[in-house]
Amino acid sequence: YNAMPGITHRAPGPIIAAMERGAEVELITDNVHIHPAVVRFTFKAFGDDHVILIADSMMACGLPDGQYSLGGQAVTVSGPRATLTEQEGTIAGSAANLYDCMRNAAAFGVPVEQAVLAATAIPAREIGRAGETGSIADGLPADFVVCDDTLARQAVYLGGERL
Repeated sequence: YNAMPGITHRAPGPIIAAMERGAEVELITDNVHIHPAVVRFTFKAFGDDHVILIADSMMACGLPDGQYSLGGQAVTVSGPRATLTEQEGTIAGSAANLYDCMRNAAAFGVPVEQAVLAATAIPAREIGRAGETGSIADGLPADFVVCDDTLARQAVYLGGERL
């Protein structure tokens, strides 16, 4: 949706074109790029198996608020919002990670199971790596996150080893 023309009745634009063609779409659910209502709309309009969550993270991901650089441009980070310092209000990326974007999608009303799939199995399928990553199955690396009912991280495993 960012930097795209909106949807109107005479000029439906790229969103409607993507819907009509059954395209996979990527959403940055950092609570900056896309309004929660539009996140819910996108899952309903495109279908659960066509939405991929992404983070658009920049170097400031996981770091405190402050001044950073992106492609030689000064960036100001405040929470998940990363904006060009010289062009106030221009989004320069995100300081959110994919796990937080998945949690946000669930908090916005996307069913938890679907938010998890949109951050794991669906993107793996779309890049042709479903047999290698994106799910927990025999023969795949045991890379996963254990969380509680609120999706707070309890443990992280990489290759079956707890980090």
